Amino acid sequence: MNETYTNEQVQEILAEATTIEKDNQISQQELQEIAAEIGISTQILERAKKVWLEKQKTSQKRAKRRNAFVRFHLVPYLAVSIFLVLLNLSVTPRYFWSVYPILGWGLGVAIDGSSLCDRSSGKIIEEKENV
Repeated sequence: MNETYTNEQVQEILAEATTIEKDNQISQQELQEIAAEIGISTQILERAKKVWLEKQKTSQKRAKRRNAFVRFHLVPYLAVSIFLVLLNLSVTPRYFWSVYPILGWGLGVAIDGSSLCDRSSGKIIEEKENV
């Protein structure tokens, strides 16, 4: 019986096979041999490799931006906000003034953090965007 597979299924099967066979390590020559066996030319393979490398670089840049945002914007904002609330409650508990700087600074943090979101879906951009 002849079974047929979609391109996505072929990729998944080959990925699983290389995981089992080589512990996710495959040489350039083996990659070229696999591509040749499924009818992918060397030029197309090289183009795909360049696209993949660009996606890896983009993913790494986004991860660095996300880490910098958390480290230099979000953590200080949360720490200072907690401090302001505690200060407010201990000094003037009847008037909750700390909400104003927290909301003002929070707006700036939210705007800065929105650059980390995918505009089309509103989801936070993940590191694993590789295909």
